Amino acid sequence: MTHSFFTPQLRGALAIGVGAGLWGLFWIPLRYLSEAGFGPFWSAAMAMGAGLPVALLAASRWGKWRSDHVRWMALVGGGIGISEVCYFYAVVSTDVIRAIFLFYMLPIWATLIDRVVFGVRLNPWRAFAILLAFAGLWLLLGGDGGLPVPRNAGDWAGLVAGFFWGFTLSMVRGRAEVDPYWNVASAVFFGTLFAALAAVLIGSVKFSAGVFTPTLAVGVLAFGILVFWPSMIGQLWGARLVPATRAALLTMTEIVVATISAWALIGTSMTTLSVVGGLVIVVAVLIDIYGNTEQSA
Repeated sequence: MTHSFFTPQLRGALAIGVGAGLWGLFWIPLRYLSEAGFGPFWSAAMAMGAGLPVALLAASRWGKWRSDHVRWMALVGGGIGISEVCYFYAVVSTDVIRAIFLFYMLPIWATLIDRVVFGVRLNPWRAFAILLAFAGLWLLLGGDGGLPVPRNAGDWAGLVAGFFWGFTLSMVRGRAEVDPYWNVASAVFFGTLFAALAAVLIGSVKFSAGVFTPTLAVGVLAFGILVFWPSMIGQLWGARLVPATRAALLTMTEIVVATISAWALIGTSMTTLSVVGGLVIVVAVLIDIYGNTEQSA
């Protein structure tokens, strides 16, 4: 029997990989906004809030609303919302690459949740791919450290963000019938809400009204509509079509993009080991996609 190469799982994998790659650039506008005086939480609220109108419009036009899915959409949206706020805080408040490395504990969380909640067995190919991916991450970060132990609030935020993202990937895969457009709209809504609440309750930001110029407003809107929302829909649409552990591995394209962009823009050094580490991650993802199929208990 012949099979089309461009299968639903491959389309899902590409959507996740591209969407996650865009996330590797998010630190740039967030740091700019934070340094302009808005602080990490208001910066996150502005960036996500700019994508909320297009998320709601897309869900209304292309999504399939079902009232019996509301609680599930709220669960997914709440989980991603927490992850977004923690992640955005982390990349602003601590070292960009370190924050992302801590975030990418998420394949471990996704694997454990898949096993406990949905009974998915971890076959040898997937176990090997995860180990290889983390070996690549270690090399990508220079190969000169041990376990990623959180050292400050930003580090902890990166770790928590990874847990909630892994949790949500498993939930999306477990209920693939829930519409991805409404899942994204829920995620953007809760992310904006949580970031604004954190800004009010935790943040101590003082800035003048003159900081928010028309040019800045246009830039924030462009980011929300052209970058943030497409990256979210790519990842959540694709997460319905591939196993959660594979989705978690595919999102590692972000760390490659983030490392290269940080090196190019703020002078973060990339050694030969770092380049090798990025290639090892790509190999691990390919092994996971083509090496074996998911097995269920």
